[in-house]
Amino acid sequence: MAKVLRMPEVAESVVEGEITRWIKKEGETVAKNEPIVEVMTEKVTVEIPSPYEGVVARLLAKEGDVVPVHKPIAVIAEPGEDPASIDFAALLGEEAPEAEEVSEAPPEEAPPAHMHEAVAREAERAAEPARMEGGELKPPRIPGKVLATPAARKAARELGVDLAEVPTASPVGRITKADVLAYAETRKEAAPAPAPAGAPAPITAEEAERVPFRGLRREIARRLRESKDRAVHTLHVDEADMTELVRLRARLKQHAEAEGVKLTFLPFVIKAVVAALRKHPYFNATVDDEKGEIVLHRTYNIGIAVATDQGLVVPVIHRAESKSLLELAREIQDKADRARRGELTMEDVSGGTFSITNIGSIGGLFSFPVINYPQVAILGLHSIKKRPVVMENGDVVVRDMVYLSLAFDHRVADGAQAALFTREVIRLLENPDGLILAL
Repeated sequence: MAKVLRMPEVAESVVEGEITRWIKKEGETVAKNEPIVEVMTEKVTVEIPSPYEGVVARLLAKEGDVVPVHKPIAVIAEPGEDPASIDFAALLGEEAPEAEEVSEAPPEEAPPAHMHEAVAREAERAAEPARMEGGELKPPRIPGKVLATPAARKAARELGVDLAEVPTASPVGRITKADVLAYAETRKEAAPAPAPAGAPAPITAEEAERVPFRGLRREIARRLRESKDRAVHTLHVDEADMTELVRLRARLKQHAEAEGVKLTFLPFVIKAVVAALRKHPYFNATVDDEKGEIVLHRTYNIGIAVATDQGLVVPVIHRAESKSLLELAREIQDKADRARRGELTMEDVSGGTFSITNIGSIGGLFSFPVINYPQVAILGLHSIKKRPVVMENGDVVVRDMVYLSLAFDHRVADGAQAALFTREVIRLLENPDGLILAL
């Protein structure tokens, strides 16, 4: 009998995954434990092995679809079974793609019995006839999320319709699929009239390219949007004199190369950051918005932003406080290389408590990094450049200077704390001999 392949639970905290590539197509045979589909979740792409052998009878999700865990994504016929004989409706039951239409509730459905009391009162008030504003029917709305049937939400996604803009005559403001389709038609009818003679020609399909918003780029967008929506982003910028660190690295670089390790400035910065986080624990923290708690971490798991061809990923150096400079350099090199090859695991990108983004090799004066939510802060490391500096005795000398930009969540820390934390990082970078001995 045919088997249903479901979206696996890649990690405990993962609730959905994006189908990035079907390795096996409909009609192709698949062996047990042979990779069948490539799934992206939390910026990590993994190949999912088939738990069954047989023939791929039907793919239930397209490349680019985001599917909740445990939901069906494919049907696999057993060896010797004719895929044409499979009763997909019976096999999938209510989970068949067509079932979403059945779930549509009557447009006049009353508010659920479990609705919060305050929302229920608002629903009763909204049960008055839909009001007219400026000749347009305005739907009564319940505060909070837009009420809509599953079929309506599906249609809105497919048509690119914002549910918040869709009018409905329902007394409780519940949007149906019919409401979405009607609104989409009105948008077509309201399309701009042809441009008058002599006006510049509009951009045609031949003059513009549409790139699907999917894969790592979509996951990055989701994470950044979540960060901007939840954290109160604030920026603190300072500069450090890296002259002594430049000299120290130059002396140690040859020894590192003899060990097969590329010694960059990043391991030194991680050492300085960990030491500063010990003194300022509210920056080595994450926010649990659901419980209303700030979680102060006792280990120092430092995320390092890595630019890849697909976008930015942030592998984590776990327990950085327990590693030497060479160990840090070796792990940074390994994880950066695997990030660019798309070989990171969920463990590689999980559990970060603070992040560093090193964009000095690209250029620019300084930047405003986006916090890697639910973390509290991220440090931007920029280009080390020779600049004239006025010393305390009045002499003007050339020094190796760098800007540091600390983006932090103002809900958790204030500007004075950010300045003190950054100054401690700078103090350690400007006096780097102690970093060699620091654990």
